[in-house]
Amino acid sequence: WQQIQSLERVYGVSLFEKVGRLVRPTEAAERHYEQVESILVHLESTFDVISSSSETQSVRIVAGARMMLEDLADPLATFRKSHANHLVIRQGNDRRAEELLLDNAADIALALEPGLKLRSPLSQYDPAYTVEFLAVAKRTHPYMNSDCETLADLAEHELVVTLSGTHGRDALDHAFHREGLTANIVVETDNSAFTIACVAAGMGVGILAGRSDGQLCKTLATKSLSHPFGKKKIVLMWRKGRLLTDAMLDLVDAVKAT
Repeated sequence: WQQIQSLERVYGVSLFEKVGRLVRPTEAAERHYEQVESILVHLESTFDVISSSSETQSVRIVAGARMMLEDLADPLATFRKSHANHLVIRQGNDRRAEELLLDNAADIALALEPGLKLRSPLSQYDPAYTVEFLAVAKRTHPYMNSDCETLADLAEHELVVTLSGTHGRDALDHAFHREGLTANIVVETDNSAFTIACVAAGMGVGILAGRSDGQLCKTLATKSLSHPFGKKKIVLMWRKGRLLTDAMLDLVDAVKAT
């Protein structure tokens, strides 16, 4: 507590306040943490970069199930041909990816690029590649057999979408709101692979960011939604201030090259 009081004198602000029997950080403390955390992360990561074992230590990755199945297997295989690093690959949507990074349970994450207001001040974002928004449904579905491609047409059908609060859902909600429409959402999932599985079972039209030629959609019909939603970048993320080892940098390059 004396160290905290000393820090408050140095900065001339209160860092904590009492609320009943509890103590919580002030807004100034939150800002201070955002600035100092990246410095501490940078310092901690120097041990990984300088260590003689950095070229064989584990590289922990978190990505969406669809990304792993359709985008990442080949670049990760390319990486493994020239590196002895043990790979640990976990599944997680964009929210889960950020949680694992900040908990130091993952080194690198891949997710849809968040809007500027949704970016975490504690994460570093690096564009990797581009995907497009797609409507996905059974080939016999009325929406796929019509020439209608507007959001108003899409709103007439039952939709399978990602959970509220994810970056893909945020783009969808904004697009419908701009046109004064209400989406008829009947199923919500936390990843695109689950969305495709629900669509294949006949639960409705799925909306996701992915590839029309991806293997998960081979038995389904797709329509591009790039006009109402635009295209979306997949970004590589790591904790702000983190120094990546040479092996991690090579993995980043492999993903971008593919």
